[in-house]
Amino acid sequence: MPMGKRQALAEYHRGSILAAAERLFSERGTERTTMDDIAREAEYSKATLYVYFESKEEIVGTILLNGLAMLKKKVHQAIASHTGDWYAAYDAVCGAITDFYEENPTAYEAVMGGSLAGTVGAKSDQDIRRVANEFCAELAQFLEEGMSAGTVSASTPPMETVMLFWASASGMIHMADCNTDTLTAQTGKTREEFLRDGFYMILRAITSE
Repeated sequence: MPMGKRQALAEYHRGSILAAAERLFSERGTERTTMDDIAREAEYSKATLYVYFESKEEIVGTILLNGLAMLKKKVHQAIASHTGDWYAAYDAVCGAITDFYEENPTAYEAVMGGSLAGTVGAKSDQDIRRVANEFCAELAQFLEEGMSAGTVSASTPPMETVMLFWASASGMIHMADCNTDTLTAQTGKTREEFLRDGFYMILRAITSE
């Protein structure tokens, strides 16, 4: 069913508010950002802000949920587009994660680093946990398919491997973006080369070869 004009306008305003909030959260952090700050950044009155969001907690929860859902979709597409070729799917997953960070750094930090954890409302927290569980379950299934094919080592349970993968990936991307000059000086590699080799190192750690 096509979106009505009123709904489309509401979505536009919500999107503008969320974009403004993301910029401020990235610059100042969630704790130091107020609803007044978000209203000024979005160029809305504070009263208008409360028409679309009940609280800053709801804004935080929406950003985190949207980011997680977007990352989940990108990774799902990466896996689905390489059915039958586990290694190609792994490369596509790593590429999807890297691209997501470049396109949505604030949302990525929230999802991977948990920087917004504990600041969302109960309803948002339930939705976030649900999507996160679905996301991890799909990755675990992807690893199980690799195990069935004899590609992935069965020595570590799939869900534990998922957690180790995310810890490694988030650490690599954080280092590559926060210490680019030092990284290049010490390794002689560009950011892209460092991440490529890092993902390959993770691959060697989880495969049977």
